[in-house]
Order: sequence, then structure tokens, then C-alpha cells
Amino acid sequence: MKNSKLINLNKSTFTLFTCLCLLFISAAAMASRDISPETMLAMQKSERLLLDVRTVEEYTTSHIPTSVNIPLNEIGTRLSRLSDFKDSPVVVYCRSGTRAAKAITLLEENGFTNVMHLEGDMLGWEAEKRPTNQLGK
Repeated sequence: MKNSKLINLNKSTFTLFTCLCLLFISAAAMASRDISPETMLAMQKSERLLLDVRTVEEYTTSHIPTSVNIPLNEIGTRLSRLSDFKDSPVVVYCRSGTRAAKAITLLEENGFTNVMHLEGDMLGWEAEKRPTNQLGK
């Protein structure tokens, strides 16, 4: 009886250890896809897509020049609009990173092969006092 409890404990410990390892590996892979604003700006505008996944209202208020706005909740239905960029660099940002991470996952699940996350997102861009565009002003 004691041996079976010990075996179950060892299996649980092994499962927990495996899950933690996979979590750290996933986090490291996600971090490796970050791109700095400087690197993004050095890319040819015609060769990359800068994708803002915030709401239309947020985009209208302030956005990074050359970005295209497709809110996160519309990406799934507007993938055909992005199909020309399946193998091109797609740099995704939102306000703080949460929506961008979801958009990156969705794009990769739909065959996009070169998707990156803009370090700092919009909060970082504005904190560094980088130029922004505003619609309607």
C-alpha cells in the first residue's frame, strides 16, 4: 500500500515538473518573438505589416504611423485581408500586450509564419514619446 502511494506521489511530482518545464519553454519561445521598436522601424514599410489590434476608438485616438487597425475581435473574420502577409513579417501590438498575444496565437494557428510582438506595445511607444497619428484631428 505504501509503495502505491509513493508511486502516485512520484507520478504527480513528475507531471507537475513536466508542466512547469513546458510553461517555461513556452514563455521563452514567446519572448523570443518580441521585436524592438528600433528594429521594427528599420524594416521596410512595404515588406512588413504593423498590426494594431486595439479597438477602433483607441486607434482613432492615437496609433503608430503606418499601422493597420483590425481589432482583436475581428481578426478571425478578416483573415483574408491579411493573407498577403502569411509569410511576411507581421508586427502586432495593442495597449499593453494581452490582446497582441491572443492575436499572435490566432494568426499562427491560421498559417502565419513570421509574427512578432512589438516590445512595449502602445504604452511603451508613448512613454518613449515616439510619433503617433490621430484620426479626425
